[in-house]
Amino acid sequence: MAHIEINNLFQIDLPRGWEDQTVYVFRGPEEDGREHNLMLMVDRHLQHEDISSFAREKTQPIMDALQGVEALKDEEITLDGGNPAYEFVYKWVPSENYISFQKYIFVFINGMGFTFSIGFSKKSLKLLNGQVNGIIESLLPGTFELREEEE
Repeated sequence: MAHIEINNLFQIDLPRGWEDQTVYVFRGPEEDGREHNLMLMVDRHLQHEDISSFAREKTQPIMDALQGVEALKDEEITLDGGNPAYEFVYKWVPSENYISFQKYIFVFINGMGFTFSIGFSKKSLKLLNGQVNGIIESLLPGTFELREEEE
């Protein structure tokens, strides 16, 4: 039986065979007419040896499912002495009046995989990207090298 304490608010006992798969949502500011929610999913049992294959497992279904997706960034971002990390950013135009930018950051640390995701408009990507990188860096130090303008 696993005993889990969640945010010091409540506790739950999970019988054998059950596993915590909490998705954390951090609500951000509304910018450019869009609400921003940074989502965090934790994979406690990694099935991958490297960050690239972990990221590909999560991103390939997106590329296969959505027509007209344009990958803008698709690369490892690991810093010297930092955590293995991968960044995937894509642009999608589902309708004539709506353009969406989606950012994923994948990180390996302490034998676990972390997946962050957030959607932006073109304007809010410029306004909030540094803040999002800072939030991820504060949780998982060594993932981003923050420039002065992002701090």
